Amino acid sequence: MYFAMTVDDVALRDWSKPKNFQHLIEFFVQEGLSATFFVVPIDEETGKPFYTLSNDYIPLIRDGMAAGLNFEQHGLRHNRFELGIPPAMVLDLPHEVENKRYAKENKAFLEQEHSVANCRKRLAQGKRVLEDAFEAYITGFRAPALQESPGMFTALKEEGYCFDSSKVLQETGWDYILDKMDVPPRKITRARWQGLREQSHGLMFPLTCDYTWYLTPAKYAKAMELAKLDFRSCMSENIPFVTVCHVDPVHGGEGIRFLSELYRFAKDECAVKGEKLDFVNLKQLASAWKD
Repeated sequence: MYFAMTVDDVALRDWSKPKNFQHLIEFFVQEGLSATFFVVPIDEETGKPFYTLSNDYIPLIRDGMAAGLNFEQHGLRHNRFELGIPPAMVLDLPHEVENKRYAKENKAFLEQEHSVANCRKRLAQGKRVLEDAFEAYITGFRAPALQESPGMFTALKEEGYCFDSSKVLQETGWDYILDKMDVPPRKITRARWQGLREQSHGLMFPLTCDYTWYLTPAKYAKAMELAKLDFRSCMSENIPFVTVCHVDPVHGGEGIRFLSELYRFAKDECAVKGEKLDFVNLKQLASAWKD
């Protein structure tokens, strides 16, 4: 049973404080597990590389790499429409009203913008920034706001990425963000998981959802119930359990405590079922799944 922890929005202005980023690195090392951090290459406001926001990022990333953590690409500037269109569950969030309207009114234009050639150009630009900063190859990707397009998936393959993780299996997590706590969980199946992988040329490792987004005590039990259900579903369907948190939002409530409890649950559940549990990052997962 594979458990892959991921973190989004590293170095994204207003969503990633270096001290919170450092705390996450220390937290995962303390927990004894690896994780994949998705880094935004360019600051949208200034057009400069991410490390110009703070001198702390590069040393922290190199420390994390030395500790076995994995750092990959999160779009180019984290613009909502640079490579595709976010799914309905994202565009339905209150702060996405203008983006939802834009997507609806500019469908034909966006289809042209998301050609394979344009997507390849933007992917390559972001990859160069990160590889120069990390002094290491970029092999994986997750799209900002989980946007997608056929051009993006083809571009990822043609640019030689080894894995992507831009699709979700459990949309109910976004219902919880909207305080719709009575929405029943979606069913996670191997067939659906496999369909998403085929859609993305075999690169996709879909995530479940973010259970920790500014998690309040009032939502804690319900979110944990959902996470346990999803983990058990992935185990029974023989697919990896991939989840995500975000740099600042996971610190804006009960998120860290939640993750510690979830890791203990996963260990206990696998022990009871006689399953071997491997905490992996997505680069390790892609390699293991290919083998």
